[in-house]
Amino acid sequence: MSAEVATTARPLSKKVADMVTVLMAHKWDEFVKFFSKDLFYKVGASPPLHGPEDARDYLAGVYTKLKFTGHDVRGMWEFDNVVIIEMDANYTVLADGSFVQVPCCDIYRFDANGLINEWRVYPDASNVVKFLAAA
Repeated sequence: MSAEVATTARPLSKKVADMVTVLMAHKWDEFVKFFSKDLFYKVGASPPLHGPEDARDYLAGVYTKLKFTGHDVRGMWEFDNVVIIEMDANYTVLADGSFVQVPCCDIYRFDANGLINEWRVYPDASNVVKFLAAA
């Protein structure tokens, strides 16, 4: 997702775009600042994680197997304190350099301070499960 996707008319979408930019750069100290201390983070049917550090640790593990190369955003909706993004997430498998695309829908809920306090990720990760098993 690029910063061009979000506009100043959609301030929460802009925050999500900024977070993704930091995530793609693996700037983990900056990454955790986008989240409330009581973040609820859940990927598909996996058990939920709690707190920004757990989300950081999970994603840092994923990125030992996959290199995130960007999103193809199909739609983005912002209303009240919620941002929903429908996309294809693109990765390169580090072990062999192959391309893999993960259809996905992310839901972000923000607290009164403008921090993400809930992040739910609904991926079709069937083609990357073998790479994430050890993450």
